[in-house]
Amino acid sequence: MQAASQPALANLQDIITPPPVGVWPLAYGYYLLALLLLMLIAALFIYVKRRGKLLAAKREALNLLAKVTPEDPQLPLAVNSLLKRSAMSYLPREQVASLQGDAWYAWLRAQVPSMDPMLPSLLEKRFQADKLSPSEATQLLDGAKAWLQQALPLKAGKEASCSH
Repeated sequence: MQAASQPALANLQDIITPPPVGVWPLAYGYYLLALLLLMLIAALFIYVKRRGKLLAAKREALNLLAKVTPEDPQLPLAVNSLLKRSAMSYLPREQVASLQGDAWYAWLRAQVPSMDPMLPSLLEKRFQADKLSPSEATQLLDGAKAWLQQALPLKAGKEASCSH
């Protein structure tokens, strides 16, 4: 009824709304965010992989130490060689292999200042014919395990701090 009274309104058509705005293409900020996220994931993956490689020698040394029994007659020799091989896994052979006696014990202490004070004397028993007592064997294994856990992986500044 109103259209008949106003003939200009009869010629009007309904308003057509545009189609809704789609998700694509994304704004540049989203592409930048996705790129940063991918870079972060890649960096995290590389870090975890390198860290795993770095700690592989430590894990292996602790596994080998766990296999050594306190009843082994060559226990001090086995533990000493394991400590030395573990150190050489992180440092050049020339830096560690030649260390013997007091220089070796000083080097061990330089890596872990809080190391068991009995560890050097127990390692020294590798040159003696007497077998370790059960308590000494346990103390040697515990001291070596603690040293491996605290010292490895060896840091760049620590190994240079002790002279031969």
